[in-house]
Amino acid sequence: MLARSATGMMCAVRRLSVAQAGLVSLIVATVIAGGTADGVTGASSAAASPALSVRTVLGPGVLDGPGGIALDAPGDLVVADTGHCRVVAVTSRAVTLGGRQLRAGHATTLVGGSCTGRGSIGHPTAVAIDQDGDIYVAEPSAQRIQELRAGSRTALTVAGTGSAGFNGDGLAATSSELDQPTGVAVDAAGDLFIADTANCRVRVLPAATGTLFGQAVTAGHLFTVAGTGVCGSTGQGGPSRAAQLWDPVAVTVDVAGDLLVADSGDQSVLLAAAHGGTFYGTAIEAGDIGVVLGGTGGYGPYVADGLPANGPSAELNDPRGLAVGPTGALFVSDGFLHVIRVVPSSTGTLLGRTMKAGDLYTVAGALPVSTSEGVSDGTRWVVTPMGTPVGVAVSATGALSYADASLDTVRVIGSEAGSP
Repeated sequence: MLARSATGMMCAVRRLSVAQAGLVSLIVATVIAGGTADGVTGASSAAASPALSVRTVLGPGVLDGPGGIALDAPGDLVVADTGHCRVVAVTSRAVTLGGRQLRAGHATTLVGGSCTGRGSIGHPTAVAIDQDGDIYVAEPSAQRIQELRAGSRTALTVAGTGSAGFNGDGLAATSSELDQPTGVAVDAAGDLFIADTANCRVRVLPAATGTLFGQAVTAGHLFTVAGTGVCGSTGQGGPSRAAQLWDPVAVTVDVAGDLLVADSGDQSVLLAAAHGGTFYGTAIEAGDIGVVLGGTGGYGPYVADGLPANGPSAELNDPRGLAVGPTGALFVSDGFLHVIRVVPSSTGTLLGRTMKAGDLYTVAGALPVSTSEGVSDGTRWVVTPMGTPVGVAVSATGALSYADASLDTVRVIGSEAGSP
């Protein structure tokens, strides 16, 4: 217990240092860039397409420190409004969602609105939507995952006991302890993946009894699919359950069932392969987990666009959110560097630019530029300035939505026609 507490304290101190440094770098970047919150500002022709536009969907006064976001199949947006302890939705059409009638363009609270008491949602940090329209909510402060079923107005706990800890695998999900579960994702089969952050694990709540990532699982019970419970980097590149993670904060699943993990302690994105192959330039065997983005382990500068995503120049400092686009491109938000970046899965045109598979590019936010002082000593905003981008989601047409925690906004980046 003492060792675990010491590890948690070290991780907390490290996160606080990153947040403080990020505030300083945001001030510096803002002074350098100038410009407004929306629109294309400070963008070079090589860095962004002038056809891209930025639209604010939800803003200050409505949101307070938003976290994860999700889009359902028709494109309805659901947001973890962390500071307001609620889940909010906005649609472009009149629709019934979460048992409530929503008007087009109006924000509606689906669940929560109070941080304590009956029916409360304890500072939600992530949301996920399954194919039936059920919404899953990560509540790290309440040590649980809740589900708001389509047509219902009441959220039910589906994982976690409300007490922080780890009491083993294979138990019923509602009898299984979690420790600061920060991220959630659901695959096409309805399997729910949980970033069990302080336990340095990713857990799964399977929808059906069978086999997932090489292990037998039972429906309704909770199992570890990545991580050992020891925070670190040892074993990465090998079997996912024998590889250490370090403060995983976000998860997503691609169309093939491969699991992607934002590992904030290692400043990297890892992929646990359901089937062997090459992912964003990195070869990974089935059942193994490997780094596909970042992974230097240090808080260093991002050098330039168009270099390998798994190379020493592909620096992440604070990966917060993950999304996989309709063409398989991997999007990641970096709160410390005030940016969203993308790794294409195939060479071609993405967001109005020609990109090479496996290389890392800036979608929007802060891009380092050379000055008379040296390489990467300046900052240029690409497409739009950002404060602390957190949740990201990509529509079926390729439009990119993101939540900015420090600016209390959710914005959409797309072309004049509505998609890149």
